[in-house]
Amino acid sequence: MKSFGNSKELKPTDILCYDNKLFVSNILKHRIEVYEKGSYQHLYNLPNENYKQGDGGFLNAPTNISVSNNILYVSDFGAFKIKKFKIDDGEFVDTVGSYGRGLAQFVGPKGIAVDNDNQLYVVDAGFENVQIFDEAGKLLMFFGGSYKGPGDMWLPAKVTLDYNNLEYFQQYVDNRFILKYLIFVTNQYGPDKINVYGYVDYK
Repeated sequence: MKSFGNSKELKPTDILCYDNKLFVSNILKHRIEVYEKGSYQHLYNLPNENYKQGDGGFLNAPTNISVSNNILYVSDFGAFKIKKFKIDDGEFVDTVGSYGRGLAQFVGPKGIAVDNDNQLYVVDAGFENVQIFDEAGKLLMFFGGSYKGPGDMWLPAKVTLDYNNLEYFQQYVDNRFILKYLIFVTNQYGPDKINVYGYVDYK
């Protein structure tokens, strides 16, 4: 077993492995810590040091992270936005969403994931749903809602996409459709702790 990180300097909220590196969201220090996989040596932080509080690239309260095509996506719970950075130098790229109760807005953004078409999935613990955005940040759709029964959400926290275990779930899909990938969403409360959804297409 192995542990790493100084508890006085690191309050981790999410972690992922990419390109032989470990990316750890550190809500205490408003940044993403990057470590070498295996040795756990600290390499650098994201975003870069040029961004100060008040700048678009500053992370107020980073909770969840995802990586796709060398872009780091960060769920900034304190700014009510998803922020995008270049993974190699930490340069700020863009934001997705804003604070509010309308479409394409957030009140409690947490878990995020990016599919193979660069569609961004964002869990909102306040709305108790998941919103899907295209690569340009345009809202495509949302699903979920406050818990009333199976398929709904109760304080959701994390979303994960899976392309590898489709054979276990294809039987639950209408014969007119083919299952492209699975969408797992965790709930912190309620009887259904893990919801399983499917992204489908016509055969």
